[in-house]
Amino acid sequence: MSKCLFMVAGEASADMHAASLLKELQKQNPDLKCIGVGGAALKKAGMDVILDSEKLNVVGISDWWDRLIEVIGGYRKVIRYLEKNPPDYAVLLDLPDFNLRVAKKLKKLGVPVIYYISPQVWAWRKYRINQIKRDIDLMLVVFPFEKEFYAKEGVDVVFVGHPLLETIHPRVNYRLQSEVLGAPRIAILPGSRKSEVRFHGALLSDLIHLIRERYPQAEIKVPIASTLNQSFVEQYISRGVVFETGHSHEVLNWADIAVVASGTATLETALIGTPFLLFYKVSQSSAWIYQNLMKYRSFIGMPNILLQREVIKEFFQEKADPKTLFQEVIKLIEDNQYRREQAVNLQCCRVKLGDLGANIRAAESIQQFLNSKTSKSPENLGGDAIATH
Repeated sequence: MSKCLFMVAGEASADMHAASLLKELQKQNPDLKCIGVGGAALKKAGMDVILDSEKLNVVGISDWWDRLIEVIGGYRKVIRYLEKNPPDYAVLLDLPDFNLRVAKKLKKLGVPVIYYISPQVWAWRKYRINQIKRDIDLMLVVFPFEKEFYAKEGVDVVFVGHPLLETIHPRVNYRLQSEVLGAPRIAILPGSRKSEVRFHGALLSDLIHLIRERYPQAEIKVPIASTLNQSFVEQYISRGVVFETGHSHEVLNWADIAVVASGTATLETALIGTPFLLFYKVSQSSAWIYQNLMKYRSFIGMPNILLQREVIKEFFQEKADPKTLFQEVIKLIEDNQYRREQAVNLQCCRVKLGDLGANIRAAESIQQFLNSKTSKSPENLGGDAIATH
């Protein structure tokens, strides 16, 4: 019997992971129909997209405010669809501000809800755990420490490993120091959201100018996420770079060092093994909220959180200025030992994330969960079972 799955994936990385998971679920149920919110990868995997994830691709309080009408309109469109067409079950990925509201509605409609790639409630806004316990039936987590966190809170949780291990392979070639000094190769990843490019554009343009002054022969590449287009990025980041669309992993393998906006890209860079620095800027209002509500205060970068030590330097908000970032760029380029030590340390991130096959295990966990729901439903209980209650 064919089933209908409702999925939501926000940014580019979640869209990619959701598409891979959908393919695994389709292997179990070839007649599976999938409808929901996503981007290019989910469309290619066969999902009927009722709302493009770009409509929800926002970050920070000011960005939500600027696009409030658009986001609310998208949410209402999704809710109207769900009310008219309740799915058999739902899988929600990341995007907690949107997804936890959708989960609440799905719960009222009696739809089982699985959450894949957890909101970082262990870091901040821990009050959300009450919403999760109420509205989420199964939590599939990708970091080992998350399993313990949710289990303590009484949430049904499974650690499946990280899907990035499937697509990212550690680099094996690093250039000689003489080659690096002669013409350093630098990758700059500004973020996958328009709001991130807007906040980071001036900072990165000034940084590129400083790099060009000290290293005239430097090659600088800026990979553009699938959620963005080159013409938009060019409005905010100065010329003098080569733009690469949809080839971030290849660019990171090519680069000697990288300058990476906080987010999934930092973990991707760490798994590849390219030495880098992390930066991030948001509006003042968003920064105040992060700094005052954050419970996990040690680090903001997942590689550092995983390893519980500062393997990469982090530059957040006021610390993210061109001259400060440039000093770390110089150190990464000119201090061969410093760069090599970081590359070795980054290899430890892969060990922390478990084995290959995250999406296969996620699909198996979902199927087991659905089977358990079916076996417990009243229509599947025998007469003797009913009589015992």
